[in-house]
Amino acid sequence: MAHLEHFYVEPDAVTDETFVLRAGEFRHAVLVLRKRVGDELAAVDGCGHLYRGVITDISQAALSVRIAERIVNFSEPRLRLTLAPALLKGGHMDEVVERGTELGIATFQPITTLRSIVRSDERLRRWREKALAAMKQCGRSRCPDIRAVRTLAQVLETWRGKSIFIAHDQAEQPQAELHPLICNSEQALLLVGPEGGFDEEEISLAKESGARTLFLGIRRLRSQTAALVAAVRLLTLAGELE
Repeated sequence: MAHLEHFYVEPDAVTDETFVLRAGEFRHAVLVLRKRVGDELAAVDGCGHLYRGVITDISQAALSVRIAERIVNFSEPRLRLTLAPALLKGGHMDEVVERGTELGIATFQPITTLRSIVRSDERLRRWREKALAAMKQCGRSRCPDIRAVRTLAQVLETWRGKSIFIAHDQAEQPQAELHPLICNSEQALLLVGPEGGFDEEEISLAKESGARTLFLGIRRLRSQTAALVAAVRLLTLAGELE
């Protein structure tokens, strides 16, 4: 089949033979794209599955597709990367979620740090909507997990002894040394600080938890830029963007 726009289908609307679009996805397919019975259609369930098939029925509120092909983990990176940026104000976090989803981030874990300006947030629902839209747009099959805000210490406690990387302007490990570490990992945590960077106490805490430092270059980057550049650096080292 040729490349098709991806729709989102609720996991419980999929059977062994068919899947059904309703609500907004149904309206977009029928009213905007003018899909008709016999047309090909592709959908992802956000849990790692891509379905392709032919429309068999269109009612007033639902569209049914007979599944001809299903692919598991379609367009998903091998490395499941958790990006943990310091909580950003305004729409900057929206940008990180959207662009990070396109890059292949598996999980977003917003954190608060000693120098954080924003300490709490109620935008989880919006971020999840942004991630879902970006997943469909970029052709992924798994929607990133957007987790509730936690402190740096709480996240490090969960990841202690695992693959942890922290963006730092005084990185100690050469990039060449990080390559085998990330290539041999199935999952990794990437920590990116606020505009003022991490406090030295936080850097020490991260290193005690096993974190490796990641250098992003000599230019000073905004936090949202640093988060995306750091993610690209690790995913490239892991061979995910080649």
